[in-house]
Parts: sequence; C-alpha cells; structure tokens
Amino acid sequence: MTDNKKRKVRSLKAVKAKYLESHPKIREWIEFTIDDEPDAKEFRIHAPIFQSNEEKKAFAKAQESDDQFDLAKALLGAQWDDFIEAGGQISLLFLLLDDAADEVHETDSEGNPTTL
Repeated sequence: MTDNKKRKVRSLKAVKAKYLESHPKIREWIEFTIDDEPDAKEFRIHAPIFQSNEEKKAFAKAQESDDQFDLAKALLGAQWDDFIEAGGQISLLFLLLDDAADEVHETDSEGNPTTL
C-alpha cells in the first residue's frame, strides 16, 4: 500500500447500524409475551441475523439434535424457565419466528416474494 492511499477501517457496529437503518422492517430483537394481559412478562430473542456467536453456536448445536425443545432453549437461553413457567408453547414460538420472517418479505411488481 502506498502512502497516498488511505486505509478504510470499518466498524462492525456501524455496519449493523447502517443495516438496521436501511432495512426498517428488520428488527434486532423479536419481542413477545405469552398472552395479552397488560402485566404479561415480556420475552425477547435476537433475530437470527443478529445472534451473538454464543447464540449461533447453541442454535447450531440444537439443530443437530433436530429437537424443537433444544432449538427453543437455544433461542430463549436464560429465559427458558420463565417461558415455560408462563405457559409458553414451543409450537407457538416457532409460529412467531415464521411471522417475524414474513414481516421482512415483500413482493415485487409481479407479486413474487422478495427478501429485504
């Protein structure tokens, strides 16, 4: 590299912020409650694209077992016991993930699905 050329060092934090800004339908966190009660406990999980390294490792390991309970535990982490205690159902958690994924899909001028 010559002295005339400046290096561009990119910040991953800035890349993430720019991505979130340019994709307003994509949220870092998926937040939910078990029911509609005003005082219902709130849970949150990282959207898959923003999972930490530890979350990705736990999720990948859980995928190997092909067990939805393991997958849900990996997604919820320390919130697992509270989720179960509040009456959380694994199948509904996965419907929530599907719903969140559907929110970021749009259609083109011909009605074909696209992903942001």
